[in-house]
Amino acid sequence: MLIAEELLLVGTSPEGRNLLGSSRTVVLGGALLTELALRERLDVDGRKRLRVLDGGTIGEPLLDEALVRFAEREGKKPKDALDRVGKKLQQPLLDSLVRRELVRPEPVKALGLTLTTRWPVLMSGPRDAVVGDLATVVTGAREPDSRTGALISLLHAVDALPKVLTTEMRPGMTNGEVKRRGKEISKGRWAPEAVATAVAELNTAMMAAVMAGGAASSS
Repeated sequence: MLIAEELLLVGTSPEGRNLLGSSRTVVLGGALLTELALRERLDVDGRKRLRVLDGGTIGEPLLDEALVRFAEREGKKPKDALDRVGKKLQQPLLDSLVRRELVRPEPVKALGLTLTTRWPVLMSGPRDAVVGDLATVVTGAREPDSRTGALISLLHAVDALPKVLTTEMRPGMTNGEVKRRGKEISKGRWAPEAVATAVAELNTAMMAAVMAGGAASSS
């Protein structure tokens, strides 16, 4: 799975609730940008602007589309692109999980109207495996690699790490300790220096976008 697919899977509770909150599209855009940075297709330049390193076809339809959409915003700050790209690709990412028979759509209705859609997990094994990997890193049992480091950084950026790692997954660790560990991991020491710089800027951009979204919704 792509990092964005794994993020969406662990960011959905077994009952189908969205654990990523109102910033889900922002963090999905961040997941796609992170994977493109890890694959050395995009980075953030010295002016903290998006820069395309290689615009060629990757062979992964969702990543190819994400690369095209980020390339259309080359020269802009990441925070100005994340939500747009995430919104465009959120449904295709959900559809991909449905095709893999990992989740299913469950409309939530009232008075005959569909109010929202839940995405209950159909096959718990893949989700449990990813969450288990995250738990071993957060609890200090092993060091993060590029994939677990990226996922933990993304979950930390939208304050979802304690929701994904339930108390039984990290015995003795409080929510505050989980958040502090997430902050430490998000510094990007699991990634090459050039990628770490892009990820650090990405985390700043995601938090700025999340705060901007919260301020807009409360006004």
